[in-house]
Formats: sequence, C-alpha cells, structure tokens
Amino acid sequence: MPGFEIQRAVPEQGAALCGLLEAAYQPYRDRGVALPDVTNGLADEIAAGRVWVAMAPTGLFGLLNLSLSLPAAHLINVAVSPVAKGQGVGGALIRFAVRLATDAGCETLDLATHADLCENIALYTHLGWETTDTGVSRVRMTKRLTTL
Repeated sequence: MPGFEIQRAVPEQGAALCGLLEAAYQPYRDRGVALPDVTNGLADEIAAGRVWVAMAPTGLFGLLNLSLSLPAAHLINVAVSPVAKGQGVGGALIRFAVRLATDAGCETLDLATHADLCENIALYTHLGWETTDTGVSRVRMTKRLTTL
C-alpha cells in the first residue's frame, strides 16, 4: 500500500489515536450529528488486540477497530485522519478487515453506523454490505464473506 502500512496498534499510540478519532468525527459533529464518545474504551480495545492502524512515515493515518468472534466479525470503527482523507486509507482498512474476518473463518462482517452518516452508508453499500436493520439513529449492515 503506497504511503502507509497497516499494523496492530500499541498502547503508546492510545492518546494519538484518540486525537485521530476526535478529528475524524468532528466534521459530522459540525453538521449537527449527535455522536457518542468514539474514544470510550479505546485503551481496552488496543490492549485486547482489536485495533489496527494505518501508519505512515509522517504519523497515524487511520484506525480500524475489529472484533473477530465466529461465526461473525464486527467492524466497530474505521476512522481516517483529516490529513489523509482521500488517499485510500479508509478503503484499505475496510479491505484489511474483510481479509482478517475471512481468514478467521467468519461468515459475516457486521457493522453499525449512524443513520445521519449517509456517505458512510453509501460507501458500505457500494462495498457489498446490506442493510439489515434501521432505527432512529442507527443503521446495521452485514457483508457476507466467502471463506476458502
């Protein structure tokens, strides 16, 4: 992958990752979308080995939080630093999550996103996710995986 590589997060990156998450979600908040605290529990997720980072020579470009639990995996969060937006980081992290889930033998990859994040819903739909449930503020989606 040009410009960055994906590697497991380490605890020392926690503060920087919290900053990345806040910066990545700020444009949605600026639009008036009421989001939960996206940094809550991040240190525990890193310690559990469920967080990966897109690391560039200039710093952290993105974050993936993924839970692998057969028969399904759950895409908890994908966030891209504003400085890396439009450079393919988000797509690379999503493809990485699909590969990890497939390699682990998961049948599906599930996610939930905020109903007001229309661009995220459109992206996941384009990448093969199907909407499985909609609520007032949450949309749940699933991607069926092909295992070898």
